[in-house]
Amino acid sequence: MKTLPIMTVSGIRGKVGETLDEEFVSRVAFIQTRIAGGGKIVIGRDTRPTGAALANAAARGVSAAGGVPVDIGIAPTPTVCAAVPALGASGGVIITASHNPLPYNGYKMVHKIGRLFKGDECEAVYSAFRDGDYPDSSEFAKHGDARFEKVDASPIHIDRILSCVDVSLIKSKNIRIAVDSINGAAGAVFPKLLEALSVRWEGVNNKLDGDFVHNPEPRPEHLGDLRRLLESGGFWGGFVFDPDADRLATMGESGQEVSEEMTLALALQNILAKKADNVATNLSTSMVIDDVAAKYGVAVIRTKIGEAHVVEGMKANRCIAGGEGNGGVIYPAVCMARDGLTGMAVILEEMAKSGKKLYELAMDWPIYYIVKEKIPCVDINPAALIYRLSEVFADEKRDMTDGLKIIRDCGWVHLRASNTEPIIRCYAEARSMDQARELADMVLKSV
Repeated sequence: MKTLPIMTVSGIRGKVGETLDEEFVSRVAFIQTRIAGGGKIVIGRDTRPTGAALANAAARGVSAAGGVPVDIGIAPTPTVCAAVPALGASGGVIITASHNPLPYNGYKMVHKIGRLFKGDECEAVYSAFRDGDYPDSSEFAKHGDARFEKVDASPIHIDRILSCVDVSLIKSKNIRIAVDSINGAAGAVFPKLLEALSVRWEGVNNKLDGDFVHNPEPRPEHLGDLRRLLESGGFWGGFVFDPDADRLATMGESGQEVSEEMTLALALQNILAKKADNVATNLSTSMVIDDVAAKYGVAVIRTKIGEAHVVEGMKANRCIAGGEGNGGVIYPAVCMARDGLTGMAVILEEMAKSGKKLYELAMDWPIYYIVKEKIPCVDINPAALIYRLSEVFADEKRDMTDGLKIIRDCGWVHLRASNTEPIIRCYAEARSMDQARELADMVLKSV
């Protein structure tokens, strides 16, 4: 490959056969395993058709570096993160491109304590790769028959989740929900979790075949199949996963739209009611998190975009929980990663406690309006553009922690380079859609 995949703090993502192939994965797995000092390396993947071959390539790299690949098969990202420390592994590999569509796939690295790699840890691997610090292809070929240790890691993850919610209470409420896992990795775990909670469910797109029948981002405009199911009646709400189940979105009991930003808010509502403590989230997450925190008298720590940055902010400030407005809930009592399955469980517990269905819960909080735009970065230096814009808006109240965030009384607009795609993201939020659109257009016109 002449062109490399995107390699950032959010992991590696590329188009298979163009910027990502088996040899690349073997090389990165070799470097990661060597840095970890060998030992067991847990390997999981989402359901993309290219996942099995890339997972095998990772196993060859692990074996070539003297490690022992532990195959947990199709597994959500948080399941891998929970399994790594539970199995005494030195680290983990997740073959996934998360919300990216086909033909993308990717590679996430898990630390031995069960969190994703931080920026400096990713860079150590990337730097070694750029330096060519790996063997040639013939060495990996010698490990084509690498011996796997095979483990079903779903019970590890499920047991951790069940220990953090009132199982008896949820069981007593006869809850019925609808689920769309976009034929991704969540389908390997959520049915077992719901069975343990005695929650009845029906669903759409819950095979393990990687057929992404709609846009993989779990946003309301992509969820027509689930909406139609909910409109048939008798449900408490709908739950939607992305392909590796680190993100969760919700939908009202009659198919009403609920912003993905509400996932973290509803989860924190439950968690903070048990123990009021500080929370962390990123700069682009909705102001509704500030409303939830204010109710329980705790602070919100704002970080750079990216799960690893939020986790670091949580650790530094001893936060009880955190996450991102894209539907990512991080609850360290279960694992130190965004976890859609834990998000589902704690929201179900909140529904059971309150007796309210999902849209009713969401409507307990103020409604904010968000505009999300993308700017292609073809022949554009994102950092240079954002710096120039910061000068244009020098008189505004600004936060330059991650890109440019302009803050006004009515809301905010945030412009930053994506960690996962060659684009600049522009998010704006305000108390009305007109205000949010005005804030976004103000910046986009300057671009």
